[in-house]
Amino acid sequence: MFETLTTTQTLAGLIGLYFLAAGIGLLLDRDGVMKMSEALFMQPIFGYLGGVMAFAIGGAIVAVHNDWSGFLAGFVSLVGWIALAEGVLMLACRKLFLGLFLPMAQSVGFVKAMGLGTIVAGLVLLWAGLATLLADT
Repeated sequence: MFETLTTTQTLAGLIGLYFLAAGIGLLLDRDGVMKMSEALFMQPIFGYLGGVMAFAIGGAIVAVHNDWSGFLAGFVSLVGWIALAEGVLMLACRKLFLGLFLPMAQSVGFVKAMGLGTIVAGLVLLWAGLATLLADT
């Protein structure tokens, strides 16, 4: 069943599911998100591990999918490149990079808006990635 999906569709579905889960988490645990963002900034090990994870995930996406041939393919590739760049910046200059975003992450309104936007993006990507499977059933 899943073997009929292209690499773009598979990655779009996985990224969409990740965005959906992350967006729900942002809305349901805003206080936790604010504390986590502060911990990333204040505790070097958390920022380092976050950088390693972002670098690994972004690098894996870019390695298998650097395709700009259409909107969905380009969006998936863009997500990979953004994650890779985020990982590099978090490893190279964590305090400076995270310091730019910490004030936003401490805003209840921003976290709520980011949660809603992430949920919408997640649903769109999940649908775009899995629409072929749904049509075949």
